[in-house]
Amino acid sequence: MDSGSNLAYGSATPLIEALIEFEKELEVNRHSLSFDLGLIMEQGRAPRYMATPPDVVPFAHAGVDGIHYGFLTDFGLEKDLSRAPIVCVSPVDWTGVWVVARHLQDFLRVVYTENSSLKRYYASGDDYSGHAGQRLPQIVDERTAFVRECFRERFGIQPIQDMAAYIDSLRTERKHNEAVPTLNGLGIQVSSSVKDSSSMESVLLTVTEPFLWEQQGEAVRELFYNGSREARLAFIRDAQTQHLFTHSALRAFVAEQLKLMGLSEAATYLEESYYTVIPDMIES
Repeated sequence: MDSGSNLAYGSATPLIEALIEFEKELEVNRHSLSFDLGLIMEQGRAPRYMATPPDVVPFAHAGVDGIHYGFLTDFGLEKDLSRAPIVCVSPVDWTGVWVVARHLQDFLRVVYTENSSLKRYYASGDDYSGHAGQRLPQIVDERTAFVRECFRERFGIQPIQDMAAYIDSLRTERKHNEAVPTLNGLGIQVSSSVKDSSSMESVLLTVTEPFLWEQQGEAVRELFYNGSREARLAFIRDAQTQHLFTHSALRAFVAEQLKLMGLSEAATYLEESYYTVIPDMIES
C-alpha cells in the first residue's frame, strides 16, 4: 500500500487494506464495491465533518449526503480498533451518529446482509422491521449477485440471520455499559475505574444556543476543572450535537482540555472537523 496514504488503523489495518485491494480488483473487472454494496473505502486521511465525533476514526463513506463510517474509540477506552464499535455518521440526519456494528468484521456482515441500517437510524428492532415491511423487494441483478458472492467468499462473511434482533442487541449492550447518557444516544461508556454512574448525573452541564462564552464560559470551565471525566466527555458529545463548537472560543478551550486529559488525537480531530483542509486547494 502507498506509504503516503496516511492510514493509521492499528490492528484493523490488514482488513482495511484487504478491502481497498478488493475494491481495486473489482474496478479492474468493471465491477464496484460502491455500486453493488454501497461502500467506498477511504484511501487516504478521511475528511471529517462537523458531525464527526472527535473519538471516531473514519474509514469509509457511502457516497451520498456526507454519510461516512468510522471506528468509535469511546475517547480512548477502546484502543484496539479491530474490536471498536463501528458507527454511521450522517451530517444531514437529526440523529447524527449511531452504532451500526460491534466491530469491523461484523460491519462487513451488515454490509452484506442488509445495508439500509447503514444509512438510516433505527431506534429498535421493531422500528427496523416496520420500515423493512414498507420497502419494495430488492431485485438483485447478476452483476450485483456476483460481487456479493465474491465479497462473501473473500472475507468469510456469515450473514446476519435476524437484523432486527442484531439492532436490538447493539442498543441494549450500549445502554448496559453507559455511565452517562448523551443527546446523540452514544452515551459515555463506563471505564474500569467507574462502577457507579449515579453520582455523576447531578454534575452534568447543559449549555444551549444562544451561546456566549463571556456569559457561559465560567460554567464550562468549572465543569472541566472540577467535574468528573465522564461528565466532561458527555458535555463534549452534547455540545457537538447542539452545534456549539462553531463557537471558536469554546472549541479552543475544549480542545486544550482534551489534550490535558491525554486525548491529544481527539483534540486534533475536533479541530479538523471544523477546519477541513482540501489538498487540491492548497496545491492550486
